[in-house]
Amino acid sequence: MVAELLIQRIMSALHALDAAPTGPGWNQADVGDLFSTGKPRVEAAVLVGLIERGAKLTVLLTQRTDHLSQHAGQISFPGGRIEASDTGPSAAAIRETFEEVGVDGRWIEPLGFLDPLETITNFRIVPMVARLRPGFQLRPDGNEVADVFEAPLSFFLEPNHARIREVEFRGRMRTIHEFEVEGRRVWGATAAMLINLRTRLTLLA
Repeated sequence: MVAELLIQRIMSALHALDAAPTGPGWNQADVGDLFSTGKPRVEAAVLVGLIERGAKLTVLLTQRTDHLSQHAGQISFPGGRIEASDTGPSAAAIRETFEEVGVDGRWIEPLGFLDPLETITNFRIVPMVARLRPGFQLRPDGNEVADVFEAPLSFFLEPNHARIREVEFRGRMRTIHEFEVEGRRVWGATAAMLINLRTRLTLLA
């Protein structure tokens, strides 16, 4: 029951499924100067999968393989670029989740969207939050995914667990968010999306 109440609260904090957010990423002020003038962002989507484990919720995360050309070895959500065959970010997030970890749309219940996020690799990512129904089986694509694991959502919603670092990159200071959870470093875009979820929940209070 506690998990279900949190699911309902999360749904209230999200952009509606029929109103995927448009416009620049919420973090554009941090990264906008890194992009070539007029160069379009690569549109992408990820799935922030929530799993009920008793009274608690966990988040499905992957560790990317070390040989990938972008974000190698990092902790991430399943996802990737939105293809022409996708009807939008929801379809892209569901397709990529199946391709990367083997969970197909039968097990995925979309709830809504977080705010778009821009990355220094020129992606504009729309995160779709979804509930993963019990009974799904993982079949990771070994070419892209080195590991799949779950972490407690409550850990990421606790402000004291987030670290903020300022680093110099291309002539100015940048803000990097990161978590250390169960011996794993969750940082960059993935950490920023989790903080965006926490922020949107806080605005409901």
